[in-house]
Amino acid sequence: MTTHGNQEPTRDEVREILRGLISGEVSPREASDWATPWITEEAGDVEDEVVWDALDWLSGADIETEPSVFLHGDDDFRHWLRDFESKAGY
Repeated sequence: MTTHGNQEPTRDEVREILRGLISGEVSPREASDWATPWITEEAGDVEDEVVWDALDWLSGADIETEPSVFLHGDDDFRHWLRDFESKAGY
């Protein structure tokens, strides 16, 4: 998984994480852990609104409705990717 250090995540990095969620290479928890610092402002401000929206979705990818049952699944992740790619101009 891509790490971003102190630099704002790029659109390509966000796209990589979204694709990883769909393929199963990235778990919902990993995606959330990757995105959450940017949402909670620990890592800094995100200026790109398209990236911000995707980070917001990704930060909630691991929300559970009960232990080990996630609120969001493959259909949601596909929707997030389509929406992101549309807004990002891919």
